Amino acid sequence: MAALAQARPYRDFLTPALHKRFLDASLYTILLCYCISIWMGDLDSYVWSWFPIGPAGIRTALLYVPALVVYVLRVAQWHVGRRNTDTPGHTFRKYAFRQSTIMTIVAYSLSAWFYSEVYVWSRPAKARLGFTDKGKDYERIRLNERPLFLRYMFVALAVVQAIIHLWHDYDRIELPALKPNSDREAAAKKEPATRPSQALSQKLKPMGMLALILSIFTSVAGSAFYFLGFRHFLWEHYYNVARRVVSLSRTRTQPVGLPPFFPLVLMFITEGTLLTLIWQFSNKAFDVYISQPPLKKDKPITSESKDPNGSLLNGLKAKKETVHAISLWELALITDRFPERRKTIYGELERKKAPTFEQVTNICLAEIRLLIERIGVALDPTYSSKIETDKNVPAPVSLVPRISPDLKEGAILGPNHAPTTRMEKFGAFTADMAKSHSSPQNAQNAYAREYLKKGQEKFAQGAKEAEVYGSNWLDRFVASPLGWPFRHNLRRTAAIIVTGAPYSRISPLCNAITTLTNLVVFSIKEDEFGRFQNVVPEIVRVFTAAIKKVDEYTAKLGTTPEEAGLQEVEQVRECLREGLERILRSFGEFLGGLGMGSGEVREAKKCVAKGPEMAVAR
Repeated sequence: MAALAQARPYRDFLTPALHKRFLDASLYTILLCYCISIWMGDLDSYVWSWFPIGPAGIRTALLYVPALVVYVLRVAQWHVGRRNTDTPGHTFRKYAFRQSTIMTIVAYSLSAWFYSEVYVWSRPAKARLGFTDKGKDYERIRLNERPLFLRYMFVALAVVQAIIHLWHDYDRIELPALKPNSDREAAAKKEPATRPSQALSQKLKPMGMLALILSIFTSVAGSAFYFLGFRHFLWEHYYNVARRVVSLSRTRTQPVGLPPFFPLVLMFITEGTLLTLIWQFSNKAFDVYISQPPLKKDKPITSESKDPNGSLLNGLKAKKETVHAISLWELALITDRFPERRKTIYGELERKKAPTFEQVTNICLAEIRLLIERIGVALDPTYSSKIETDKNVPAPVSLVPRISPDLKEGAILGPNHAPTTRMEKFGAFTADMAKSHSSPQNAQNAYAREYLKKGQEKFAQGAKEAEVYGSNWLDRFVASPLGWPFRHNLRRTAAIIVTGAPYSRISPLCNAITTLTNLVVFSIKEDEFGRFQNVVPEIVRVFTAAIKKVDEYTAKLGTTPEEAGLQEVEQVRECLREGLERILRSFGEFLGGLGMGSGEVREAKKCVAKGPEMAVAR
């Protein structure tokens, strides 16, 4: 076989694909900004109010800047999978004081401030949003409080949106977890994939309703905070800066008022709704386009590489979790939908480290073994895998047989020498008298020892009572509505154990299971060299061990995943079961000749036939 070309890094293909999707999402966002620009402008002219080359186009470019800030934030902080923590309080402690949290608030505040500036400078004089208010002809110029209040409200809206962003984890990207279903093509024909533009249009109305609710809430809460605490603080700094720019009266150091107030609040609710809609739309467009399959012109993105499988292996070995998850998704799609590319995985036997199929198999099995280890540690904290044991335990070293016992450690008391002087003889005599007339029972009955013992008993009893009282009080507090942030629940615990932490690995795990299943099933017809069959027994053993571990954990819970609402556990187990079932249907009669014992095959068939309900009953 000819030597394989040097594989290009996986990012050389992933990054351009992500850039293309980012541009597609930006086009729809610019279209939304254009509609808002027309609304924000003067509708007096039938041409210049909407003509792109003019004020409407300039405002569109300026209004896209707040959306661009959100896009930059999402690009910097996106991750694959939902957050997995044991309690809501743990989520707060872990993520509230991170740099990413601060950057989220700063980014939304910057976006809101820029939008407010565009709006304020776009309003006519009758809106009374100028920097100063001339007042009457005989009055001096005074500083206008209305634009200060409006800018403050936009920043308050940014804080509310940032809290919503962090609470719902907008940085999460959900990648599909493909199942090893042989009827996927028929299902795909019945349910065609939704186009990104169609998905955005369907979500436009709910996003508008959410934007209106957030704007109304901010108008009420923000106004209360403004008049109760922030007004004089902001006005003082606002005035100190403004008096260096324009000549202001020294008697006007107090806020001048916001009349008419109701039109100003209505103005904020309208524009705040449009700004929040831009934020919501930008986040949704980013989610929809980034979560598109890793395909280009209906082919895997690595197809253009001189060594496609080598580039894909670089992605599978990447340390960055997002790259690893997307490359596993692409691998699952290749083994499922692209027969020609799938055949190359079997045929590339001359790679430096190992054949392509062997490297792919090891990477996918590592995901399943990680699941087994997580459940094993949860069931038994002293659990350690065979691989871990082999790495950590040193090999035995042959030593010369011992001919003497080990030396004793600590102080060694030797025999006393016989007393010689008169004083030494007198001391030995008195010591013998004391020993003969005393015993441990006499020491325990001494008054001092007795009082000390009673005090120790009372102290231990009091400490035990305090511990029981504190434990009961803590249990009552956690069970109350105020204790919700510190309350553990079964779904969170099971999700951490089965899908991993800090983020769920259900997508890489199920995609790895699907990849192995497809490679085993199609190897009967497509593996020309017959090398892949050597790893089939190990795949069956790992699948069987994983299902048994999941069933063991489910049995310990005493309930089924459906009854407890453990969708992640049920999804992982069903993925393993379907994969093992397909493998046994294709390779069941050949497993004995490949080195598997009849007991192992029977155990695998039991795992396929047995559901989680039977595991609980057992």
